[in-house]
Amino acid sequence: RNGIYPLMNFAVSRPHALPRVLSQPQEDPQKAKTPTPEPFDVETRKVVQMQCNMELNEDKTQWHLTLLLILEDKLHRQLSYDLLPTDNSKDLALELVHYGFIHE
Repeated sequence: RNGIYPLMNFAVSRPHALPRVLSQPQEDPQKAKTPTPEPFDVETRKVVQMQCNMELNEDKTQWHLTLLLILEDKLHRQLSYDLLPTDNSKDLALELVHYGFIHE
């Protein structure tokens, strides 16, 4: 979500001990709840500069899209995606907003 550098903070110095459970009760499949999707963070920073590159993959059958976004706090965000024949720009933009990559 915040670029490549925060990924360094995810390393754990020692593994966490997981509690052991002897047996888990069986749930009735009719009573099992469907998992609710977790809400995504809303991006509040605005994009001040954007660069878009499209190129054909090596096999020349599919387009590859790369977006370089510079947000108002000078954070750089690079996103890449292999385009499908059914993709259009409006749906891609709505998806970026939905997943919290860009401000609406």
